[in-house]
Amino acid sequence: MPSETAKLYLSHLLAASLSNLKLTPYLDSVDISFPEPKFGDFSTNAALILAKKTKAQPVEISKQIIEEIQKIDDKKVFGEITTTGGFINFKLSDGYLLKTMQAILDQRDLFGCSLLGEGKTVVVEYFQNNVAKPPHVGHLRSAIIGDCLLRVLKSQGFKTISDTHIGDWGVQFGILLYAFKTLKPDMDVLEKDPINELNKLYVAMSAQIEAKPELRDLAKAEFKKLEDGDEQNRKLWQWFVDESLKDFERYRLILGILPFDYNLGESFYEKHMPEVLAEFEEKKLISKGETGELYVDLENFGLGRCILIKSDGATTYHLRDFATYIYRKKQFNFYRNIYEVDNRQAHHFKQLFKSLELAGYPAKTDSVHVEHGYMSLPEGAISTRKGTTISLQNLITEAEKRAAKIIEEKNPDLENKASVAKQVALAAIKYFDLSHNRKTEIVFTWDKALSFEGNTGPYLQYTHARIHGIIRKFQISTDNFQINGKFQATNFKPEESAVLRKLVQFPEIVAQVTEDYYPNNLCNYLFELSQTFNAFYQEIPVLQEKDESLKSFRLNLIAATAQVIKNGLYLLGLEAPEEM
Repeated sequence: MPSETAKLYLSHLLAASLSNLKLTPYLDSVDISFPEPKFGDFSTNAALILAKKTKAQPVEISKQIIEEIQKIDDKKVFGEITTTGGFINFKLSDGYLLKTMQAILDQRDLFGCSLLGEGKTVVVEYFQNNVAKPPHVGHLRSAIIGDCLLRVLKSQGFKTISDTHIGDWGVQFGILLYAFKTLKPDMDVLEKDPINELNKLYVAMSAQIEAKPELRDLAKAEFKKLEDGDEQNRKLWQWFVDESLKDFERYRLILGILPFDYNLGESFYEKHMPEVLAEFEEKKLISKGETGELYVDLENFGLGRCILIKSDGATTYHLRDFATYIYRKKQFNFYRNIYEVDNRQAHHFKQLFKSLELAGYPAKTDSVHVEHGYMSLPEGAISTRKGTTISLQNLITEAEKRAAKIIEEKNPDLENKASVAKQVALAAIKYFDLSHNRKTEIVFTWDKALSFEGNTGPYLQYTHARIHGIIRKFQISTDNFQINGKFQATNFKPEESAVLRKLVQFPEIVAQVTEDYYPNNLCNYLFELSQTFNAFYQEIPVLQEKDESLKSFRLNLIAATAQVIKNGLYLLGLEAPEEM
């Protein structure tokens, strides 16, 4: 039974009971939520909705549903079903809680995984770093959220395809090419540190363009030459890209992000753009503007004009994104196409999906913009062009220094201090982002981003390490744990029951993130589990317990808790050290 989540099983029970009671026509869907613990483990308002539609009393309908469910719950998953104010509340049986704990110990790293997405392909696009620009804190959000979603989707059986879709095309390359040719960089310095030096060139030329706007036309001309295949510009551009990909891979490894299946930049779709134009032309979707630009008219949908070709003949992001979608659809036949991109691109994706819909593609249902709020600095927006950034390298270095200092103070004899400091530093950085609702705007400050106390990644790591410290004191391997058959489930103390009930929720939370793409729900769950465990350990003896069956149960309980924390940390992209 634990292979099927309790929530899914309950949804089946409710569907069957409503069908037996001939109430199904009155209810489109059944909502199941997590109520306050005092009410139970699950709750539904189905009786309230049915009462309004059938003109019956909620209490009477609740009683009918409860009686029907008790008849058909042959697995005895629910020990107590009650009704309060029209809500039906379900409390898991002690036997089910024990079965779940055993399932955690049996399945280990696989607990929380499912075959929900079996046979379905999902494309996840994230960490769209730009060529010739060092990544900064603003790039973290897409990288960290995208990696987490990829891990979660993999765990649920989806076939995943990840792509960075790096920014390697556009007018910014005209600016960089013009800067390279006119500002004459020191080639020795450039070869030693190409990305930072190229970025300096870009910033310097951007400043000149701001002072003399007419220079932008010269930069745009350089990009047009690049698009037209100018040999010199193509050679320089390819060098920019090659060096950037090396730098990108270096940061991917530093951040502990899963390897990408593809690094198909915007330039990859250059050869596919004429096909898109021909297709859209054939479907009579293209209009010509007053200054010669080509666009899809979305005025009737309140979305303005979706420009494909600018008046100067240069292509746009939209045209490349149309080519990207169509290529992916044909190549991978995806079930879902996810763009993890910040919310400033919301209008872009609305235009993209609507235009594709008009062209006959199912983008409305098979593609989603998983947007995140913009990260800024206290003094304002992050801008590479204006030079107002905090480099990712500086952030990581500072985090490691702070983590190493704390470890030296609290556990100077710890082996592999440098390695653990790196794990803790990354946990602080990544969890800071993931624990926010992804739609919120974040103002970056050093103290908040690198906090090691409260609802933080290091706190979860510490709880995991603390449990392993307890196990080391007992001097046994978690692989040898067995639940003592003499232990009676009815002996649960409230603190034990609280931990068991939190453990049961883990697969439910993972499934929820699979559906709504909010990693902060997983963060909140792991924090609550850690708090619940620490409250249990403070009140309930484990190593000092005289009753061997109780001691065995409690050791199993803490081992299961450590396993779930470890599994959750992995899905967030964080390490789970056994000692800190």
